[in-house]
Amino acid sequence: MRPSLIVSSHRSYEGSLNSMGSYSPRHLKQQPTALNKMGRRGIAFAAAGAVVVPLAGMETASAAPGGTLVQAGAVKQAGAIKATPAKAGPTVYWGSRGTAVKVVQSRLGGLAVDGIFGPLTNRAVRNYQRSHGLVVDGIVGPRTWASLGGYGGGGGTAPKPAPRSTSGVTGIALSLQGVPYRWGGNTPSGFDCSGFTSYVFARAGKSIPRTASQQAYATTRVSNPQPGDLVFWGYPAYHVAIYLGNGKIIAARKPGTVVSVQNLWGSYYFGRA
Repeated sequence: MRPSLIVSSHRSYEGSLNSMGSYSPRHLKQQPTALNKMGRRGIAFAAAGAVVVPLAGMETASAAPGGTLVQAGAVKQAGAIKATPAKAGPTVYWGSRGTAVKVVQSRLGGLAVDGIFGPLTNRAVRNYQRSHGLVVDGIVGPRTWASLGGYGGGGGTAPKPAPRSTSGVTGIALSLQGVPYRWGGNTPSGFDCSGFTSYVFARAGKSIPRTASQQAYATTRVSNPQPGDLVFWGYPAYHVAIYLGNGKIIAARKPGTVVSVQNLWGSYYFGRA
């Protein structure tokens, strides 16, 4: 039961207030007193007896005949609103393709919405994660999806990461277009020719040696190349690229260039990992 104020009579009540003088507690100076808020309707007096007046939780009150206090306009507590959690899309990262990547690109803004998770999308994801206090790994998982507002892929089939097969090699390689050439580089911040091929094959689930000559030695020579095979120049090999088919390759060729699609050139041979 909440505390109540018992007033024996109107005279004694006013007298108790007058005896307080001009004193006003500090916390009541900032706002009207509880009694002023209630108004005269907030206190009912019986002619021949005390009336109990609740002071807490009262919005408005009026006196009923016989000295009974009636509370009107009771405040109803609003029901709790349950927030719908953001729907997480499929986990996507460098090399992934499809609708989910397009959603990520459109949410981040400033990117071509092409559905290819390449170096620019990777950089934008990392910058977003860094600025939003998330783990900076370049992977759009449940927490990054939630921060982006969830997956709104429109019910389409969720894309899968690049498959770990030879056919996946070309997809991963193409997603790295635009990465600058860097001598000794083997990360998306910069590649040399064999650093590029070893990185792509590692992403596709295949382990090959680091240098062009070692890669040529470790592969099997083929005369009927397929997309995803390696192309070598020189004995021992001094340059390596990834074959795309139809006389096209993708490679990190030399300083001052970027990873790009090129035509086959010079004297070359093919190897299959």
